[in-house]
Amino acid sequence: MQSPIYRTPRRVSRSASLLVTLLILGLGITAGVIYTLQLLAPMSGNKNAPTVLVTIPPGKSARQIGEILARKHLIRKSYSFVLASRMDHLSGQMRAGRYELSPAMPPRQIAALMALGETASRVLTIPEGFTVRQIAHRLGQQNLADETAFLDLAQQQGRTFTVQGWTPPDNNLEGYLYPDTYDVSKGATPREIIQMMLDNFHTRVFVPLRAQAATYPGGLTAAVTLASLVEREAEVDSDRPLIAAVYANRLKIGKRLECDATVQYALPEHKKRLFDRDLRVNSLYNTYRHAGLPPTPIANPGLPSIEAALKPASVPYLYYVAGPGGHHLFSETFSEHQEAIARVRATR
Repeated sequence: MQSPIYRTPRRVSRSASLLVTLLILGLGITAGVIYTLQLLAPMSGNKNAPTVLVTIPPGKSARQIGEILARKHLIRKSYSFVLASRMDHLSGQMRAGRYELSPAMPPRQIAALMALGETASRVLTIPEGFTVRQIAHRLGQQNLADETAFLDLAQQQGRTFTVQGWTPPDNNLEGYLYPDTYDVSKGATPREIIQMMLDNFHTRVFVPLRAQAATYPGGLTAAVTLASLVEREAEVDSDRPLIAAVYANRLKIGKRLECDATVQYALPEHKKRLFDRDLRVNSLYNTYRHAGLPPTPIANPGLPSIEAALKPASVPYLYYVAGPGGHHLFSETFSEHQEAIARVRATR
């Protein structure tokens, strides 16, 4: 008698195939999730890992940025950044600049920083009246630039810079590094910092005052030079047009300016108090010995001083002396000036 043949029911066979398919699919999904998590994970778990400065040029795609980051060992694969930017709908929103990044940052955090444009920078404040040397020293103090390299560019290579068709009138940029508060990217070169200051001068001074400067005797160069004297002498804004008037009146009649600030600029070291021997220093910047304006500005003036130089007060004054509270006493004649000096001394 033949043994019966047992066949697996067709329904059971299909269920087993489906189970195997689902298992394979599940394993594939799990592997994909794990791989994606790895792509989106930070390169390092060390929160104190050294940061890296990365420059992203303009016009780079997410893939190109990813390649830059991968070369710097900040992400695992260039596609990590592409994936991160797509997940958060940031594709096409990346901003060029210099970024300070850590391998402990996940790609999504890096993408968010670049989309927001949170570049690596430090705040640099240049007060009105700072000289080029003072600016260079402050940059050195804040580790933003090499002091010597900055001075070399700012004092000897000024005409290698151009701003929208405008070229500084002298290789010495004294007077044209606009005093302001700047966000300076970490790792910025001295040339980039100077260019930023010249761009600001062009925007804040050259463009809005170009028409006024064109009618000024000696043009913008003379106006900025005179403004630098006003900047170093004035302490309160209301005195600026009056001090500018004193110098303008002296220039008109050929009288030496006799400005203490120009002597201080000429001396090897700055002195707050000048003596008679200082006033005899042999320098073209010594306006006690030489008529007319000094060869270049003696500081970097702010907008109020430049506006005062272009439009001085309509007064007959030829003299002034520093009085109490930062204000100056102004006089038309030398005898009145002597009386003003006596009054100031009496109050002291």
